[in-house]
Amino acid sequence: MENLPGEQVTADRPCCITGSLDCEVVATKAREGHALRNVICRESGLVYVDPLPIEDLETFYKEDYRKSYKNVVVPKKKHILRAGRVALSRFDQSNGAISKGDRCLDIGAGGGEWVYLLKQLGCDAHGIEPNKGYGGFAREAYDVDVFSGMYQESDFEKESFDVLSLFQVLEHLADPVEDIRSMSEYLKPGGTFIIEVPDILFPGMHFNHKWHDGHLYGFDVKTLEAIAAKAGLKTVSLKVTPGNLYGVFEKADGVEVPSLKENYESAIGQLMKGKSGYWTLPRTYTKAFSKLSKAIKEKAAVASLKAGKEILDSVYAERLAAS
Repeated sequence: MENLPGEQVTADRPCCITGSLDCEVVATKAREGHALRNVICRESGLVYVDPLPIEDLETFYKEDYRKSYKNVVVPKKKHILRAGRVALSRFDQSNGAISKGDRCLDIGAGGGEWVYLLKQLGCDAHGIEPNKGYGGFAREAYDVDVFSGMYQESDFEKESFDVLSLFQVLEHLADPVEDIRSMSEYLKPGGTFIIEVPDILFPGMHFNHKWHDGHLYGFDVKTLEAIAAKAGLKTVSLKVTPGNLYGVFEKADGVEVPSLKENYESAIGQLMKGKSGYWTLPRTYTKAFSKLSKAIKEKAAVASLKAGKEILDSVYAERLAAS
């Protein structure tokens, strides 16, 4: 018998923060309509998929994810434009955490737009991208060093980087604590780790659209901070942006995991409030028009440009001139 939302269950997978199996079901279907159980841990408030929907995650991310997510094997012109603009925004949000000359590693580098931006800003920038199509595109289009494969397969030297970045990746990993801890081995002591993830409590997304086979975890501010701390990262700053969480962390010893007392009650309350309040938000009714307007402007912006470097150079020109 299928579980129902609100039902208390013993999870198949333990919470990666507390180890508890005491959970509550929050959703039973993926946004595409097939069965996908998401639960919230009653000790931590961490939301996660239970059980894992994909057995061979490595093959999925190397070969299938980009195609299933955007139906492409290399980025289209509009994707490059968007990713370039997002890269500039992410750099601004870092608030000076990245300096010229820093040796930087972007894990989950996608089409290489962030690596290319950092290289243009004077950093020694490198990337890792599991997807063969996107990783190959980054190297060919921007002449950047992006390793194709899982981060565990790369041969980058441990403790050789000043900055690591992980944008919209952590939610896809089966064990975020262990993965952050392993990735941090690339960082020098005291190095900076920048992490961006979707905000599971964001009220501006339809509740039924939050659940996806590839999104194995849903983080709020407190659970992201706790996972980072458990992996040996001290919070420097952690902000909520529309739809996302953006954290700057420092690799340190003896980091104390913050208390998650009452976070379950707070998180489930906000999640349910967002579910019922979605249709009261003005943005809900203007979203379709905004997307259409954005698409028209994007098409015009790239119409006369070749894909790749020419698009990013047009996006980054003003910033590079001022640096």
